[in-house]
Amino acid sequence: MSDPRLRGSLMLGLVCGAGLAPALADPVVELGAISVTATRSQTSLDRVPAAVQVLDRDTIERHDASRLGDVLPLAQGVHLQRRGTRETVSIRGFSNEQTLILIDGRRVASEPSQKYELDRIPLADIERVEIVRGPGSTLYGADALGGVINVITRDPTAPRLDWRARCTGYELDDGSRCEGDVYGVITPLPGLGVSLTGTTIDQGEVALDDGETQIERERFNRFALGLDWRLAPDWRLVADLAHLQSDSAYSTLAGKGGLQRTDEDDTRTDLALALEYDDGERDGRLRVYRSELDKDRELSDESSGQLIDFDEVEMVRTVVEGQFGWRPWDDHHLTLGAEYRQEAFEGNTIDSGEGVYEVERDGILTLGSESTIDYSAFYLQDQWQVSSRLELVLGGRYDASDQFDDRATGSLGAVYRLFDGGDRGLRLRAQLGQGYRVPTVRDLYVDVTKPKFTRLGNPDLEPEQSTSLDLGIEGHWGAWQASLGVFRNWVDDLIDVRTIDRRADGKPIYQYANIGTALLQGVETALDWRPSADLGVGLQYSYLDANDTEADTRLQDRPRHRLVATLDYDYRPWDLGVSLVGDYSLGVLDSVSGREKGTGVWNLDLSRPLVAGLDLRLGVDNLFDVRDEDLLLVGRAVYLGVEGRF
Repeated sequence: MSDPRLRGSLMLGLVCGAGLAPALADPVVELGAISVTATRSQTSLDRVPAAVQVLDRDTIERHDASRLGDVLPLAQGVHLQRRGTRETVSIRGFSNEQTLILIDGRRVASEPSQKYELDRIPLADIERVEIVRGPGSTLYGADALGGVINVITRDPTAPRLDWRARCTGYELDDGSRCEGDVYGVITPLPGLGVSLTGTTIDQGEVALDDGETQIERERFNRFALGLDWRLAPDWRLVADLAHLQSDSAYSTLAGKGGLQRTDEDDTRTDLALALEYDDGERDGRLRVYRSELDKDRELSDESSGQLIDFDEVEMVRTVVEGQFGWRPWDDHHLTLGAEYRQEAFEGNTIDSGEGVYEVERDGILTLGSESTIDYSAFYLQDQWQVSSRLELVLGGRYDASDQFDDRATGSLGAVYRLFDGGDRGLRLRAQLGQGYRVPTVRDLYVDVTKPKFTRLGNPDLEPEQSTSLDLGIEGHWGAWQASLGVFRNWVDDLIDVRTIDRRADGKPIYQYANIGTALLQGVETALDWRPSADLGVGLQYSYLDANDTEADTRLQDRPRHRLVATLDYDYRPWDLGVSLVGDYSLGVLDSVSGREKGTGVWNLDLSRPLVAGLDLRLGVDNLFDVRDEDLLLVGRAVYLGVEGRF
């Protein structure tokens, strides 16, 4: 039985067999859980009309996840796509650029492609990750066509110290990675909590025999300082400071078998200050925050070291926002909010015609420019308890910008509880919503010439816009939970690149344009069985039909079928925790090879306490050594680690 796919299929059959499986603890629907992302207020999941999944701290620790990209594959409707030597996230077939990634509801400065974000958000200080599938533009504005991923940090309410260390070895190229993190809380005064988080990762390069990189060499360091001060029973002051630095490098094949080396140095600093109020009937928040990202990238010939090209870029995002929630009547909860956002971009990769300057390095002279876009918006949402069984959520938002036409979006959602009898419940949910995405500074003004292509922006671009319909039924019965949903998204004015000319050397010249419409539709279903605290089994399946309707072609790099099986089991006689995850992506139209592909990967995580407060961790990623260089599957990796808490 040498075929890893066959072994993986047999493993999947065993997990699905109720008689064998010890447990899967990643339920798609937790009817007792709370979400703050779907409605911008604390709302029980059984009252939310959107499709929401919460990956909590227990899930993060069980799977020894260190970065956001490690835990997202457990979520339904979420797929990680290859982008160069990195992976980006896709929700229900929408691209990474059409997914909004937040930290505590805040936008962070990032590249338009967001291709580094899954690696830039470590999980040491994260309490949970909330994923809202479907457009979130009514509450969050532009960029949330596919959905919203909100990373919620831990509240520093009680003294503690958690630490973790781990090393991983890759069979391919004898690559390695070592990492460690620490999260500590002190409470120097009553009502005052201070947290300090540090993460360091030393990732060795993993390359193929021809020298082309599959996993980048990276030195990553991040620290974060948090303050939570209860000024009074109803008032809270929250301050956050985070700084990260990443130094990475990778090699790509050039002409005639030569290699080109890319070295990149990124730093980001985030600062936020918020004043919050909550008396149980009314709640509000006033917050200001700033996020700044600096990038320096050099492309050189690997054999000679000669510089070929370089980029210098700075991005700054500044936001002032406020919201207020209250109950004007017993059966209505209103949320009113407003925000002002400024996004500034400066670098030699754009040509906006504003603030033009010269940049020189090693005899290479380039021109840089700058661009600033101002946004403002206000929104209103009503959560209306029509009856004991029926709840409606109505929302509207108005966005204005100094570069684009003003835009109004709305949403209407409903939840109807067919019955709710404690350990038994069944509900219907429905949501109709609008989404949109404004062109980024890259889309508008990019002007880069690389060895293999030239890419130009288009200042005449219009925003992408979508209309989404989402229907679902969800229920729980004793130890069982189940859900079934269907969705349909109509997208207009898709932004993509088209070839407008060729250079003298025959290489293409690309330009961004509104080129088409798309239809993304599918089915999502999940089943979870949790007969005891030590045992649970789960299975989730997604079907996606994603097409460019104008060109009558499938959208690339999206799985038509995705199946995730998760098993968690705590074997008390040995104090052994076991977690097993099988992730199958089938019918993927790969953009690199042009072929339709399917893969199935299994990951195993084991944990056992050594002494009180100290656990041993052991795991195998890609258990059956599945490899595909087009999909960044580098084969089996084994890790060993320890974690402690006080």
